[in-house]
Amino acid sequence: MTTQTKVVCPLCSLNRTDSSFERKDESAYGTWNEDRPIIQIRDAPGGKASSLLVGSGKYRKTPGRGFPMIDSFTLDQAMNMPEYSGYVDQVTEQLLKVLKVFYEKKLISDEDVDSIRGR
Repeated sequence: MTTQTKVVCPLCSLNRTDSSFERKDESAYGTWNEDRPIIQIRDAPGGKASSLLVGSGKYRKTPGRGFPMIDSFTLDQAMNMPEYSGYVDQVTEQLLKVLKVFYEKKLISDEDVDSIRGR
């Protein structure tokens, strides 16, 4: 039997294969910074699949179609937009939970916390 290792994001619970995790491109973990979007608005046309679509399910997406991005917002933008500030609050709460667990397990040191505080 073939196995595959997945790395699960503690913030969102999405997972990627270990080979994706080790890549240093934009699809890898650890590449987000404050200049990158935290909110993306994408076109999601939906609808029923036609006979031209690949796959056995009733609703399959067209290969290569994806969900084209219409707009995106950085953290600075989203936290000041009433329609998205609730999402920022939820991500903040989850981030604090993750940090607490990592700190309690000694994966984050007091020095790390001091560096966050700017000391």
